[in-house]
Amino acid sequence: MKKFLVILLCLIFAVSAFTACAGNPDDTGKSDQTKDSTTESPDPVETEDPNYIMDPDTIAAAGQFRGKTLTILANDDFWPADDLYVEEDSEDPVNSAIYNRNLYVEDTYGITIEVVYDSDVSTTLKNAYKSGLNDYSVAAFNAFKACPLASENIFRDLTTIENLDLTKHYWDQGLYEGLSIDNKLFYITGDISTKANAGTFIMIFNKKLASDYDLPNFYDAVRNNTWTLDMLNDIIKEYGYVDNGNSKVDVEDTYGMGIQIEAYLALFFGAGGRMVLKDQDDLPYLDVNTDKNIAIIDKIYNITRVDNKTIDAHDHLNEPPFTSESKFASSVAFTENRCIFYITNAANLAGLREMDADYGVLPIPKFDASQKEYYCYVYHGATLFVIPVMNKDTAFTGFALEALCFESYKRVTPAYYEQTLKGKYQRDADSFEMIDIACRNRLWDLGYYARWNGIDDSFIQQIKKGTGTFAKWVKGITKGTNKKISEYIDAYKASAN
Repeated sequence: MKKFLVILLCLIFAVSAFTACAGNPDDTGKSDQTKDSTTESPDPVETEDPNYIMDPDTIAAAGQFRGKTLTILANDDFWPADDLYVEEDSEDPVNSAIYNRNLYVEDTYGITIEVVYDSDVSTTLKNAYKSGLNDYSVAAFNAFKACPLASENIFRDLTTIENLDLTKHYWDQGLYEGLSIDNKLFYITGDISTKANAGTFIMIFNKKLASDYDLPNFYDAVRNNTWTLDMLNDIIKEYGYVDNGNSKVDVEDTYGMGIQIEAYLALFFGAGGRMVLKDQDDLPYLDVNTDKNIAIIDKIYNITRVDNKTIDAHDHLNEPPFTSESKFASSVAFTENRCIFYITNAANLAGLREMDADYGVLPIPKFDASQKEYYCYVYHGATLFVIPVMNKDTAFTGFALEALCFESYKRVTPAYYEQTLKGKYQRDADSFEMIDIACRNRLWDLGYYARWNGIDDSFIQQIKKGTGTFAKWVKGITKGTNKKISEYIDAYKASAN
């Protein structure tokens, strides 16, 4: 999103001031990307872009809602929606921003924000619907739960909600474009939650190894549109696998890249691949069996499954000491300087702060230099917001959500980026730019989030197998998937009406 550029310029300026006082470490690297950035950024200029300003008519409507309570049913299980409520102010910048966002909205507009946490939001919503209960204004839970539930006829079409302007850019426009059906939308996210930012997939590289191998400047490659799957493959092919001396491939070896299973989709979507597209009427259809997708899968298979260039943590989950997903072999290899590259989501950057070596951030590589944009998809744990059909006070709900999202854009998102990006690469202004590129073109593919016919999991497994059995796989999933898509569209239309 464009708003990140303004935010990141603020952060870069602050970091530049910090490093000017602290001084720079000695520069012993061979590659330009290992050097600290010393370029001073000018003071950010205030923008009056109407895409980032709450509509005056919406603000003017606030008086009629004084005394009302917005009750949010929020997930506290996997990837909890813990960024909606903080009990008290603290020194933590993100928690402080969340606390003061809520306090400002409540005090300014005379409303109350109540968050009720639940480990099974889907079941609670369905039970409330069956019982005719209007206990919740909004529900906030992860995409893998929210998207399939849209066919249950219990969500309101958010495009019809008064005072909720989904065209504002503090709402995620990529989601609006990718997950709408029949020009209707049941779920949304944006600056109101940090989880979409946290769930955005990125690539990181080890600066020590980049210097040791005298590798090209990856930041310049991104800017010059040469950061592609072929460039990635060439590097990890030349500098990748090294046996640790025991003459067998294991978790102690050195690899070109480390991944987990979600990285196959990160590479696929990043290269412009799609499971599902939409027609001129905004209706989804299966589009996986294309020459472009086959070419992408060929490249991914070569990068991840040929010549031991890549270590996939999910190939080693049952090998000591990696007997659970609490610790991945691939992340350990990266932190121990045994991988040049590592694919992960932004949430996992915090876990790398103890690395001795420095690292930098990149978007997922393009298919080739002709690809227009870099695309980074969002992990299914990202929080989506829905309005239950039982909620009759939708004008107030729309207003409260709009106010929360707008204030989050001003307060929470800058705090989140500052805390997340300050770490081992806090003097690296280039990484700020790369994060902006990654988030600017976030990709939301309905096939992944709606999980029709289990295509999300089966497609990952097919990418791992390559295109040798691709035609057989497509034949096996097409009929069932098309049937699920058709049923989903029918239910979606009925629910929205």
